[in-house]
Amino acid sequence: MTYFEPEGLGLSIFEDRYAHHVGETYQEASRRQAEHVAEAEKEDEREHWANVFFEELATNRFMGGGRIMYGAGRPKAQLLNCFVVPTKDSIEGWGKTVSDIMVISGRLGGVGLNVSPIRPRGSYIKGNGGIATGAVSFAKIADAPGYELVGGGGRRMAMMICLDVTHPDIEEFLDAKLDQDQLNNANISVVIDLPYEEFVEKVRHNEDLNLIFDGAEDREGNPISKSVSAKMLWNKIVQNAWNNGEPGVLNGYLANEMNNIWYHKPLISTNPCGEIWLEEYGCCDLGALVLPRFVINGDIDWKQLKETVHIAVRFLDNVLSVNNYPLPEIAENCENVRRIGLGVMGLHSMLMELGVKYDEGIDLVDQLFNFIKEEAYYASVQLAKEKGSFPAFDAEKFGQGKFIQSLSPKIQEIIQEYGIRNCALLTIAPTGTTSMVPDVSSGIEPIPAPVYWRTRFVNTDDGSRKRDVSLVVRDEYNQYRDVVQGAADISVESHFKMQATVQKHIDNAVSKTINLPEDYPIEDLAELWLDYLPYMKGSTFYRWGSREFEPISPVPEQLWDTVIAQTNGSTIYGDDADSVKGLLDLDCVGGVCAVPNQWEAEVAAAS
Repeated sequence: MTYFEPEGLGLSIFEDRYAHHVGETYQEASRRQAEHVAEAEKEDEREHWANVFFEELATNRFMGGGRIMYGAGRPKAQLLNCFVVPTKDSIEGWGKTVSDIMVISGRLGGVGLNVSPIRPRGSYIKGNGGIATGAVSFAKIADAPGYELVGGGGRRMAMMICLDVTHPDIEEFLDAKLDQDQLNNANISVVIDLPYEEFVEKVRHNEDLNLIFDGAEDREGNPISKSVSAKMLWNKIVQNAWNNGEPGVLNGYLANEMNNIWYHKPLISTNPCGEIWLEEYGCCDLGALVLPRFVINGDIDWKQLKETVHIAVRFLDNVLSVNNYPLPEIAENCENVRRIGLGVMGLHSMLMELGVKYDEGIDLVDQLFNFIKEEAYYASVQLAKEKGSFPAFDAEKFGQGKFIQSLSPKIQEIIQEYGIRNCALLTIAPTGTTSMVPDVSSGIEPIPAPVYWRTRFVNTDDGSRKRDVSLVVRDEYNQYRDVVQGAADISVESHFKMQATVQKHIDNAVSKTINLPEDYPIEDLAELWLDYLPYMKGSTFYRWGSREFEPISPVPEQLWDTVIAQTNGSTIYGDDADSVKGLLDLDCVGGVCAVPNQWEAEVAAAS
């Protein structure tokens, strides 16, 4: 058995973010996590399972999420990354939601919030004769604690605020973030809450979209509703996503259409990074298979992958049992549904080790994730036989779910016979920081760039700061020269296709960035996005060159050799801390997504 120990930058990140004390080794941290999570087992079986979990963690075949790595072994450990809280259309409801947000943020959790239940601006409030200020008004209130949390504790609040595309306040919502520089402590997204085929048709045929809130009336008793051009609204979304990556678009209709517990609770929002659609008071219980560890002599070790999937499912299910929850409502809900989020890191690293280009690996990825899906569900059934199904399980209704019907007949049959331990099992999280510990690519993303210009600001002798630009060549450039690609070298449609392929096999959602060339036509993005909207539960974009202080600028593939030759003697080989800081700025950090524009403000201030 070969145990893993991080080196170089990976070791620095581990020691800085996840180690409990100076000198704690990765193996010691693995033992700490294994023993903590094994506390969910029967007393006479804890040592056995602690050893089983340790083997998977210590060999780096599996990694718990950043919260698990950091929190396991601490008293009253909160091991979950993110949560979704509800809100109600009342002052009391608003107060409860803000309280929930502050408690969760104080426990280092990210928060997802859908403000669509708030009646629109201008609605008559019969109880006190007032006029409602609307969903955006509450969004600003929910966003406000972030300023104090950052100022007081030095750690920003991580938040997703979303609104249904058919809500009468949708234009005000977009304007608040995009034109008025508000809601700066949150990522914002638009939720497609009507059938996606209907929405796509309205956009393509330039039809009106009705914005309606049931029961909302003005003082004279007239319904609060209006119609807008669906194409105009879509073009505004696309234009701003092209400009700066926001808003995201969340396909709420698809998420609920594929919701395994459709009969129990609807899914109302994603977490800040968008990898999990959640019911009210739902949570993200995250871990990842380290895919390159399953490449042996140029082939995938399917037997070992199967074994690790089964152990990882048990590990994450145990996390739900040993976790110290920030709110009693979250504890109750998570016990009832036992949702987990097993994902991956290092997909691109695996493909390169297999000698496959990222944009040519779709069929293999399809096969890989179907295998993981089947084995994860099989493992959860075996757990149900041992420990019981999740309390909200209803065999007949669960079996009618559309995602469940995508499983093999064998898996569907044993679910009906034995039940299942978890309402949902799979997700694709960004794994931005955690993937740097084992030095593999993050999530299902391609590496950003094998060769790139790094920009930073350095101190000078006279006390001022100047911009320093260096060429960085990643190790993959030499190690996988025949198949290496960067995110900017892959076509936009290939990015879409990869996400859609993986989403077929994921019961939660997929966090992935669709990378765009700097000059990519907006009209092409508008059409391609509509093409893939029916197959993706969420979408996020990044256009190279769209931010003034970008820390990295990729060198085009056809110029790699030329540029390296021209900078001979001053090229940086491998990744240093400054380079990785830049990559983190373009990704979701530690399972909690960065608020757009925050890092560029920091760089601007430093200059």
